[in-house]
Amino acid sequence: MLDLLVFFPVLLSSAAADARIDPVPRPILTESLKLWTFDEGDEGWRAEHDCGVSADAGQLRVRSDGNDPYLHCPVDLPGGQLLLRIKARSQTGGGGEIFWTSTAAPRRSPKQAARFELVHDGRWREYSVRLSVPGKLTDLRLDPGAAPGTFEIESIELFRAEPHPLTIEQIEVLPDRIKYAVRNHRAGPLKFSIGDKTNTVDDGATLRIEHPLAANHPLEAATIGLRCDGLPPVGRTLFVHHSNRETDWIELPIDGGTIRVARDGSVARIESGGRLAALLGPIVLCDGKVPQLKLVDDGPALRFQGEGVTLSITTADEELSVTIIAERACEGPVVRVPGGMEQGLFAGVEYLGRGERSSSKLDVETDEHIRFAPDPMKVTMPLMAVRTDRVTVAMTWADMSLQPVFAVPNFFDCTNDSRMTLRGKRIEATVRIDRGTLEQSILWTVGRRGLPPPPEPPRTRKEQWQLCLDALNGPLRDEDGWGHCVEERWQRRPFDAMPSTIWRISGEVPEVPRLVPGGSHVPNGSIWFVTGRAAAWLDHQRQQAQGHLDRQQPDGSFRYNGKYARGHFEDTASGLCATPAARLLEYAWATGDRAALEGGVRALEFMKRFRTPRGAQTWEVPLHTPDLLASAYLTWAYVRGWELTGNEEYLHLARKWATTGIPFVYLWSCRPMMLYATTPVLGATNWVAPNWIGMPVQWVGYVYAYALVKLAPHDDSFDWNRLAQGILISAEQQQYPDGEYRGCLPDAIELDTQRRRPWTINPCSMVSLRLALEDELDFLSVAADEHHRIASPLPVTIRDATAHILGKAGLEYQVIIDGSRIVDVKSKGKDVVRLR
Repeated sequence: MLDLLVFFPVLLSSAAADARIDPVPRPILTESLKLWTFDEGDEGWRAEHDCGVSADAGQLRVRSDGNDPYLHCPVDLPGGQLLLRIKARSQTGGGGEIFWTSTAAPRRSPKQAARFELVHDGRWREYSVRLSVPGKLTDLRLDPGAAPGTFEIESIELFRAEPHPLTIEQIEVLPDRIKYAVRNHRAGPLKFSIGDKTNTVDDGATLRIEHPLAANHPLEAATIGLRCDGLPPVGRTLFVHHSNRETDWIELPIDGGTIRVARDGSVARIESGGRLAALLGPIVLCDGKVPQLKLVDDGPALRFQGEGVTLSITTADEELSVTIIAERACEGPVVRVPGGMEQGLFAGVEYLGRGERSSSKLDVETDEHIRFAPDPMKVTMPLMAVRTDRVTVAMTWADMSLQPVFAVPNFFDCTNDSRMTLRGKRIEATVRIDRGTLEQSILWTVGRRGLPPPPEPPRTRKEQWQLCLDALNGPLRDEDGWGHCVEERWQRRPFDAMPSTIWRISGEVPEVPRLVPGGSHVPNGSIWFVTGRAAAWLDHQRQQAQGHLDRQQPDGSFRYNGKYARGHFEDTASGLCATPAARLLEYAWATGDRAALEGGVRALEFMKRFRTPRGAQTWEVPLHTPDLLASAYLTWAYVRGWELTGNEEYLHLARKWATTGIPFVYLWSCRPMMLYATTPVLGATNWVAPNWIGMPVQWVGYVYAYALVKLAPHDDSFDWNRLAQGILISAEQQQYPDGEYRGCLPDAIELDTQRRRPWTINPCSMVSLRLALEDELDFLSVAADEHHRIASPLPVTIRDATAHILGKAGLEYQVIIDGSRIVDVKSKGKDVVRLR
């Protein structure tokens, strides 16, 4: 039977076919409408906010004085599909944006804006921005970044930008032919030619066409090409695999199977258990074509030579290594994985569940959802992987400047396999084929290179503590208490985390007449226990636990029906459940509360159904969105579940979920603040902006790191502490070292510019993480035997029904026994508390 890598002909419905992404850009036909060259002054461009504008020597100079600069120019021009092209050089920060108004939409709004990325290296660059404007265009506003600095413009040109009127759509790959539709988007009929045949398609109509396949080689390059007088050609090439076609093969061994490489170097089949597990089809592409290659060495490594390109292939165990060296940029190996996709991973960019599509709009709805070939700086580690119902295939590489490409399903060749490849002049890639889990592929990738050494700490421990104290006693604090962040919108309250942190690092107990829980991403309520208010803390925690139990469903789940549920396939998610589960189990760990433990265990059992970390930040991010905070709370919850029940499966699951967080962590670097920085989610706030892919948010990372430190004593299969230490040092690098925000952490950083972005967060959780990493107590020490449990703000152990506490002479503190009895202690240094 003829096989197209999907093992049967797949007839796509029109809706399904239209949903495929076209990786070939549609040609744009342009007509210039207006050109600003600034040879005669500012030519109508005026400063409007946070900037000044001047024109000199054919350049418009914008001096940004704040974080929201923008200038504008009134116009009277046709609307429709427009392209704005700007030649400029920037030394500001942040992204750019164009706002417009028109006769049909006279007031500015976020819906009338287009964002674009800026490079702030002071070099001349050209930026192109697409606009869709109803009515006549009346005003253009340019936002040249979001930071102080200079932005110089050499020219701005506005074009009418009509996409090519012909598109190729609804492609169906069949055993003996390709069927597709040609659509005419222009008013009036259009003639076009395919080969020597001329066709006519009416305005707005679609013409169905069939393209026969020769099927005379295992891999056929099928080119669709349309020619239309006066217009650029339209076309694309699909690579079709014919499984019943044979050629002259060279066989290489691989664990559990065989690799069969075509002697002409065009294609390779990877077989396992007598079935096709993966295809290299083609092995290498140059200028969109399979190069003519000659085998020059057939063992033990295969080496092929062609014009301007060499290719070598070796195998070892379950790994296949491919090296491509070319004079011009090439693509390869093109790894295609058949079968139903169960999970997919493109580190830092995509984290797919069963049957999901890459570059979808489920997490990002702007044009940035197209991310099959992202800026390599968005990729956190060299890993692309697909797990199907039959095999797991993972690809890693050495050079992080290469362009990885990831398409699930394979919209390049319009087949239902998954496609992974690399682009560059020197490509060294290793492909692993096995039946393992996606998490095993993550660990395999890290294991090949090892965890990189953490950066050097930016300051000594003493200097670090002083920096944090400066923040807590400085811009975060007023007479009402502390703000979670510096900015005024964050209300000052007597949060417990701040005085607890001050006590931990200074040894001094701050006077706080009133306390409320919170203030920090990692809870720290030590202050309640050293100011005689343990009973109040216990009451707060009991109420919080009861609130979680009241929301918990009978099956152990937690459900969500808010605005961010849109697009998700159900009303729950792993992170949505893990957050309350971790809090219930944390309360049970400190108090022994039976109801909290039972509720937490019910959640742990329910969460076994999940495979993707997602949905922990539904205050601004879609429930569907893959999420590092979900990995954090899943790890945290399962560790506490293991500690409280001894259930070995929970420890296994804690390890699994800790592993799912690794691809959110930058394990390579080309900027000072990059190594061990953490991408928070693989999506955008409100589906639009900010798009967090490639924009580290370290507070999410240090919550994950804190969970790893909880796991580390129980699991030595991976160096979790080293990973956590790297994340902590990255956070300390990102802290403001001086100025008005000294000691605070930015909410995010822009990797390219290294610019810190608001909000401006307190450092309490960083202190908790460093103390935990250094095996010092940050909050509660809990000890238990078969009869009693004690929670103490100082290290405690139990021997012979007696609690032994390593206290501090003269300190008055409280402990909680069995979740109900509170005992006051005046420390003598080494304190003893009878438990019965």
